[in-house]
Amino acid sequence: MAKQEYEIRDVDLHGEWRLVEGGYNGTMEKVLSYDPETGNYTRLLKFPPKTEMPEVLSHDFCEEIYVVDGYLTDTDKNITMCKGYYGSRLPGMKHGPYSIPLGCMTMEFRYQDPGKPIDPECSLLKNKLGAPR
Repeated sequence: MAKQEYEIRDVDLHGEWRLVEGGYNGTMEKVLSYDPETGNYTRLLKFPPKTEMPEVLSHDFCEEIYVVDGYLTDTDKNITMCKGYYGSRLPGMKHGPYSIPLGCMTMEFRYQDPGKPIDPECSLLKNKLGAPR
């Protein structure tokens, strides 16, 4: 079974918001698509106001992010990412810590490096990050 195919639809009407495991301050996610063969997934993330994420993050997978609403600030890099901003991170790219004073919504595309064979040890597969619960 590969990633699901959907016709364009209203995401407010499909899927459920759930707490992010290990998330900060009640951060919620809505997984829009998930591929159990690779662990690749797409999600919306809602960060409540006054969210502080104190760690520098780094992943063993690729991640693309689009800011849908609000803003977040990478406090180490002193970069504020506002609505409409986009980023593409390769495995190992450091980002954060983040301050999100007024709340924010992002869309993330998380996937294994398409130029390499599927890695069964990748945290996307191993930890089933986007899998249904």
